[in-house]
Amino acid sequence: MSKDVSVVGPLNIDLLITGDGPPNWEALPTWDGPADIEMTAAGSVGYMVQNLAKLGLNVCVSSCLPDDPLGVFIKDALKRVGVDASLIRMEPGTIGGIGVYMLLFGSRKRPLVYRLPTHELWPSTFNASEMAYLLDTRILHCGGYLHYRQAWHSGTRDLFKAAKQRGVYTSMDPQFPLFPMEPPWIVALEDILPYIDLLFVDETEARRITGQQDIDGAAATLRAAGVQTVIVKQGAEGSTVYHVDGQHHQEAIVMGELVDTIGAGDTFDAGVLYGRLQNWSWERCLLFASIAAGFTVTGVGGTQCMPDLQTMLQELNRRSAGESQ
Repeated sequence: MSKDVSVVGPLNIDLLITGDGPPNWEALPTWDGPADIEMTAAGSVGYMVQNLAKLGLNVCVSSCLPDDPLGVFIKDALKRVGVDASLIRMEPGTIGGIGVYMLLFGSRKRPLVYRLPTHELWPSTFNASEMAYLLDTRILHCGGYLHYRQAWHSGTRDLFKAAKQRGVYTSMDPQFPLFPMEPPWIVALEDILPYIDLLFVDETEARRITGQQDIDGAAATLRAAGVQTVIVKQGAEGSTVYHVDGQHHQEAIVMGELVDTIGAGDTFDAGVLYGRLQNWSWERCLLFASIAAGFTVTGVGGTQCMPDLQTMLQELNRRSAGESQ
């Protein structure tokens, strides 16, 4: 059976520590106390593929993981929610990436410390059978492209070129380099952008990729470079889509008390791709994605508070009806 979404990108562990730290920094060196600690399967595509599966989509992921208990944990976590993990390469003798979010001081996403992996973030080249399997899909997506210098101008670009030739819809959330790099970052993307139908960026990424401070101008530059549609994620200010027929701004959706924003952008991406598969308008896609992100920030991590599809659709229809009145 053909897949709904094939995803390429990095996976890692997120260790989420929530609780109440000392109210003054002078007490920190001698402080100890209880906290809630949770380990999740994350990375640039981890939350996204889990949420796509929770929405009932057939999704596979191509990535690399260490052949150790943490790598096995990530792969098993994805398989438990229905993600096809058959293209994940387990690399012996390597260590995996870990992000530690210490949410003890009133922050929603920081402080963060992390360990970079010693394995490839995802395969830098694909053999014929892997490429055929990934391209047997309705959408091909890559997350974290700018993270991984070895993927630039090589196998991932060739995969996207083949997808476009085959008529597969393509999307990307490039994020940012994991090493010092002066903007504009578009030099790393210029040969793959013509093969991307939909590009997700946040405001900071839009500016640093293009070297422009004006968001409208940055989106125009990305579209001129070959991207069909650009969506700029603007946090609490919502999101804006830029496409051939114009643009549309969607306000952020508040579904409850904000706990943390980890994975909210990944959940938003999943919501948009779900909408595209239903042939919804961009307005309806952004509303659905904003509802999904609004749910996920009410709990810890990027998947725990993602409700079932029926709940999501009920909320979408309720808000759509309210907007039409």
